[in-house]
Amino acid sequence: MIGPYSTVGGVSIHIKRVSQLLQQDYDFLFVDESPRTEKESPVFNIRSKNIFKYLGLVRKADVVHIHSGVNILRWFHLLCAFVFRKKTIVTFHTIYNLSSAFQIKINRWFLNLSDEVICVSDEIKELLKNKKAQIIPAFVPPILDKEANLPAALQSLLKTNINKKIAVSNAFRLEQHKGEDLYGLDLLLDVASRFKKEKVAAFIIFIIADTNDAAGLYKKYENRIVSEKLEDYIAIFPKPISFVSLMQQSDVVVRATNTDGDALTVREALFFNKPIVVSDVTNRPEGSILFKNRNADDLYLKVVDAFKDKNELEKTEEPKIDYKQIYVTVYEL
Repeated sequence: MIGPYSTVGGVSIHIKRVSQLLQQDYDFLFVDESPRTEKESPVFNIRSKNIFKYLGLVRKADVVHIHSGVNILRWFHLLCAFVFRKKTIVTFHTIYNLSSAFQIKINRWFLNLSDEVICVSDEIKELLKNKKAQIIPAFVPPILDKEANLPAALQSLLKTNINKKIAVSNAFRLEQHKGEDLYGLDLLLDVASRFKKEKVAAFIIFIIADTNDAAGLYKKYENRIVSEKLEDYIAIFPKPISFVSLMQQSDVVVRATNTDGDALTVREALFFNKPIVVSDVTNRPEGSILFKNRNADDLYLKVVDAFKDKNELEKTEEPKIDYKQIYVTVYEL
């Protein structure tokens, strides 16, 4: 398994859940693409530039499953796996790095070296135009008893706002896409401002796993909360947590991204029957509550409506999906 293993985000969660799902059938080795930290990790990180260690792992494998979000790394892994004649699977989790005709063309060529291509959405499959491509949503159900408890500080924040409706959202790291806030935290600050103005008893919790942001958005948004006195309506929690555990204690989940793939957050919210308010930037799963992309007024209205409708939601019968068999079939040699 190759991809961002240690970074807290949708892809790393997917990698860990798939390996957990198949642990009785396969032994897994990992190549981590996450930025290196001072913290020691037993998982090999490709950024260590230890090419012999990397090649040894690829050579030892029967199956190489690539989840890279970085084009040049994806191409490198495909080439190495092809040289060693390994069964190779590539999963595309987002269109974020398929934004130009050149990137799409090169990815199409390199996919000739793969045995299986997984796209998490129709949109990605349409861009790649690969005959081997199949659509498998990224969602794999969490094992709840293995989810970490919420930190004491976050539990305290929830307790302080126990009499309010809670909306939650998250991001790995604040960044921009096409000059706009990728995860839409600026929109949620606008929503919090409307909560204050309209005297809505609601509170937004926004989780950021990594506060290193080149654009300086974290500090900017923290300053805005203080200057506009929004502390009673929104908080940014800058630590990696189990978002599933937080979701369990929320009333509404928000995904306000201005580009997206098959977002894990959306699938999890639907799985747990939580109202999920999402931007209309891509095709969303049935049951999602759509708002107009980059439109704070529409987001506010949809969130408030979702608060009202929560108690009226009926638990729908989940379709029986054998997630394990899906991946066993893909991995078969």
